[in-house]
Amino acid sequence: MIRTFVSTGVFAMIVAGTPSPVRAAEDEPIPAAEAGGIEQTAPAIVVFGRGEAKIGSAQAASEGSVGGADLLVRPLLRVAELLEAVPGMVAAQHSGSGKANQYFLRGFNLDHGSDFTTYIDGVQMNLRTHGHGQGYLDLNGLIPEIVGREDFRKGPYRADGGDFALAGAAYMTIVNGFARPWLSVEGGSYGWRRIAAGGTLRDLGPGDLTLVAQGKVYDGPWQEPEHLRHYSGFAKYRVPVGAGTLEASLHAYRATWQPTEQIPERIIGTPLCPDVFCSPDPSARGETTRIIGNITVSQPTWRANAYVQFYDWRMFSNPTYADPDGTSAQIEQSDRRWVSGFTGRKQWEPMPTLTVTLGTENRYDRIGNVGVNRSVDRRFLASLGHYRVEELSGALYGEAIWRPLPGLRLTGGLRGDLYHYSVKARDAAAAAIGTGSGSDAILSSKASLAYAVSPHFEVYANWGRGFHSNDVRGAVNRVTPVPVLVHGMGKELGARLQWAGLSLTATYWWLEVASELRFIGDSNAVEPSGASRRHGYEVVAFWRPLPWLALDANFTASHARYDNGDHIPNAFENAASAGVAIIHDPWEASIRVRHLGPSPLVEDNSLRDRGSTVVNVRAAWKGQRIELFGEILNLFDSRDKDMAYFYESYLPAFDAAGPVEGRLSRVVEPRTLRIGAKVNF
Repeated sequence: MIRTFVSTGVFAMIVAGTPSPVRAAEDEPIPAAEAGGIEQTAPAIVVFGRGEAKIGSAQAASEGSVGGADLLVRPLLRVAELLEAVPGMVAAQHSGSGKANQYFLRGFNLDHGSDFTTYIDGVQMNLRTHGHGQGYLDLNGLIPEIVGREDFRKGPYRADGGDFALAGAAYMTIVNGFARPWLSVEGGSYGWRRIAAGGTLRDLGPGDLTLVAQGKVYDGPWQEPEHLRHYSGFAKYRVPVGAGTLEASLHAYRATWQPTEQIPERIIGTPLCPDVFCSPDPSARGETTRIIGNITVSQPTWRANAYVQFYDWRMFSNPTYADPDGTSAQIEQSDRRWVSGFTGRKQWEPMPTLTVTLGTENRYDRIGNVGVNRSVDRRFLASLGHYRVEELSGALYGEAIWRPLPGLRLTGGLRGDLYHYSVKARDAAAAAIGTGSGSDAILSSKASLAYAVSPHFEVYANWGRGFHSNDVRGAVNRVTPVPVLVHGMGKELGARLQWAGLSLTATYWWLEVASELRFIGDSNAVEPSGASRRHGYEVVAFWRPLPWLALDANFTASHARYDNGDHIPNAFENAASAGVAIIHDPWEASIRVRHLGPSPLVEDNSLRDRGSTVVNVRAAWKGQRIELFGEILNLFDSRDKDMAYFYESYLPAFDAAGPVEGRLSRVVEPRTLRIGAKVNF
């Protein structure tokens, strides 16, 4: 292998020696070799972003990888939009900038992460039995400059994919270090301010220490300023061990904000709500503290990591505004927990045509307090139930890849998951609803076929079973108990063409889930509902016609129904995105369009949302030490809805006859300008 510094550039390429026995696409994500100014150990040949060769290694047409430089050139309103590098993924928002985003993929309104999972350096970021929603996926603490690579999958076809991975998964790898210390300062519309700095201390003892810090503030366009205060830091110590490395990292995040949530459209343009940016309940608040420590050992044929996490979250929100008697419907949701986990995997090649992997994934959530209160202007009224929860899970899995003929790869996998839980009441309200303990288990089998028809064209067939877990408080509910583990089944046919600078994939997929998770306005949370079926297709293209020009586009369409034939609210019917990136020293520029298609708001499809389309642009001038950059987000000042719902709400000052069923929505944030400068010391 060669060790090299890679300068920022959209079309950077690194050539290294013989790859290690652990193959990039068949194992955990490898560190990015293409992120700007980042020292990495390069695997074989890495082409920037989606131009990376996947024929001969990917197990499905829907798998892919995006490099750090590709991510950094994208204009971003929110850091979770890094997940929009996954074709077909949309990250929206129906509350403040400190709250987890609303995710959409493959016809799913994933709420805050119910069937899509994300790992950062081997640590799963989704939170189960969360105070707001099952699978809560909050990436707001992530610092964009530290992401070296993002690998993604869709469907339950891989044995190492477990809870929340039915629709898909993303695996982010953090950079190994920076070539030079740097400082970035930004300012922009609606009170946007950001400062970030980082660098790597070389040869500190036997290894290198990387430090990064970020602070940002933001008010937004809302009648009640968001008053976001965000602070995050990251440290990683990396030392060679044997033929691999040992990494110890610490990631800390603290944020407070004042959210403006979805508002009843019927009140817009009245004295109560002058425009779409009004804040009917200005007393809403949110805060998050999250600290993650992680130790990872990577060797040529095995990898293991152990982590500990502290999490403390609280939010006051008011999705329905008032109860029928006119009192405030504001709720206070909270979640305080410790999480510990261990993952490991080992790979063997007993013969040149056979690769066998065995692995384990284990996690323990000790939730000291999770629950909901009734409140008025953040003053306590009554408890709706507070709990002490312990949730322990363990998984063993195996996967074998057999290459019986040149170009043919057959993959079989089996995964077993066991969950144990204990739910105890902290107050009388919780005791009245239900407490208890129990266990659940599930077995998930997988099978894939890949055949390289030629060095430039490969076809795939995939089948697999997977699952998501439910909030275990629901499992002990005396009136309406729910299963802890809910199975799903996915199928997929696809093809991949890669020729020179062109990469094209096409996929047709099917996905069935035994119980859907959907948003409930009264509780501002997700609850289980009926079984569902989805199918659809997607086409993804990446083309590099010139050394300084890259074009990419994707389109996906889906058909979603409950098993009784009803439409699934917020199950979008299509999505698309496209982008142009230009890197012509010393200039960089990128323009992207993102479209989220129409969706039903109610089961009979009588009310619909038309979706949204947003265009963002970014440009930068890069000197030897100084970079000047700017972004215009929502270039054409779209007034589409970022999120829309249909449910009952009540504002006594407007609704004289009582509660009203109607549309509630949150508008896309208006045209926003941000400029900044980065200095490399």
